[in-house]
Amino acid sequence: MKIKFPDVSEILLTDIDSDDRLTDFSLDGCPEKLTDSVKVIGIRHPISVCPSGNRYAIVSGHKRFMAAPRSGLTSIPAFIIPEIDDASRLVINLNENFGQRHYSDIEKGGILNKFKDAGISDETIIEEYMPLLELERSKKIFLDLSSARTLSPKLKKLLHRARVPVKTFLTFYKWDDLTAAENLFSALKPGVNKWRDLLDLIDEVAARENTTPEKILSQDEIKNTLATAELNPSQQYDRIHQYLYNLRYPVLSEMKKQVARALDEMDLDDKTRLKFQETFESNELKLELKFQSEKELSRQVEQIFQALQSGSVEKLIKIFSL
Repeated sequence: MKIKFPDVSEILLTDIDSDDRLTDFSLDGCPEKLTDSVKVIGIRHPISVCPSGNRYAIVSGHKRFMAAPRSGLTSIPAFIIPEIDDASRLVINLNENFGQRHYSDIEKGGILNKFKDAGISDETIIEEYMPLLELERSKKIFLDLSSARTLSPKLKKLLHRARVPVKTFLTFYKWDDLTAAENLFSALKPGVNKWRDLLDLIDEVAARENTTPEKILSQDEIKNTLATAELNPSQQYDRIHQYLYNLRYPVLSEMKKQVARALDEMDLDDKTRLKFQETFESNELKLELKFQSEKELSRQVEQIFQALQSGSVEKLIKIFSL
């Protein structure tokens, strides 16, 4: 669809329907930098609107529209497009922003659902409009992304801010109650990789214990960790991750505890490090010594010799021989 834009008109902000959010795809709102820019140089790039009843609806430029009143403007430059249907408004917006906006998977799911709500068939959306979102024409990807509408607004915002991909968050579609997940991730504020690691562990522990993810997150260890104000989000994450790891791999966790106890007995220098395969698939151990003087090296070697004499090294080796 090709639209010929007319000359720019100056439109009163009150003549624009601010409640019509059809083509507002962003979950970020209006950035402060844009407002600051508008205060200094005004609106340099007109928005696009079309007639909607006795007012105008925005086709593209929601952020600029939001920045205008915050910058003290009462009107805004705009291209007025002849009245068009919802699907056409969506297409024009995507074409105008193609290559400039990089939507999160949560935002992409919202856009696909807007096409669905506009009466466009799934097949047409997949074939014609998914490429505008830089998505391959895939039925599965379409279903995975569009199913994001079942998630709560709070969880969607958390997923969007962390840029969590759909292949990671689609596990939520199987959850009955997302309240515990919202509380957990809003407190921890993890990066995208930590989202993946934590969700993988939750799913695996739930399968191992033959229970639900919600019940896993309701355990006292996790609730108490989140309620401990002395711990920052990173420390809370580490403690919860370790707890879930212990539930998922109880044998490995016990062996790691045995290794820790053996190292305590060996009482090595802080600059002496033991290296081993954490899956315990290999019984090869390595000692790494870091030193800047002959004296430092001598001290570390002496402590290793004492550990050999005490039998603590033998205890360590036996752990890896089981």
